[in-house]
Amino acid sequence: MKKILFILAAFCCILVSCDKNEWGNGDPSLANVYYVGFQQWSTKFDNSIQYNVNRGDTVSAPVQFYSEQVCPYDVVTYYYVAGSLVRGTDYQIVDENGTVLSPDVNGAFSLIWAKAIKGIKKIYVKALNSKVGSFTLLTFNPNATVPISPNDVSTTTNNKTDEYEVRAFTQNYKVTINIK
Repeated sequence: MKKILFILAAFCCILVSCDKNEWGNGDPSLANVYYVGFQQWSTKFDNSIQYNVNRGDTVSAPVQFYSEQVCPYDVVTYYYVAGSLVRGTDYQIVDENGTVLSPDVNGAFSLIWAKAIKGIKKIYVKALNSKVGSFTLLTFNPNATVPISPNDVSTTTNNKTDEYEVRAFTQNYKVTINIK
């Protein structure tokens, strides 16, 4: 059995190495397609990541931007908040200095990735001294008319412009914030 597994592993390595140049060149139609998602992945791939924060404290949720190039433009990604807790009463979305951030007219908060350089940024949530409960941070608009489908890449668009498209992962598109 070990010999069979070894032969299969060696065969797979040979197949991968044969396409090395083609793989490195990539698909030109995906040259300006990027990906965004929360950095921590659930081991069950069920979007079950949770962050706990005490009232009066701040918690951060890291977001990772995937890119393999530097571009002359900046890329904007969006994140949203959903749930029954009230922003401004129960919690605030703030920057690293504690300055309160406001969403745009569509309810989206933005992260800007200078020159499309890959990296990690944090979303900061300050729990206010009101009630306890939970809400969700998402890389998809919770009010979108098209439901999220892991099998349909057209539903995973986070942002699309004439220069680029950002797709959100369906396996880590949300995290839950629990205010204690």
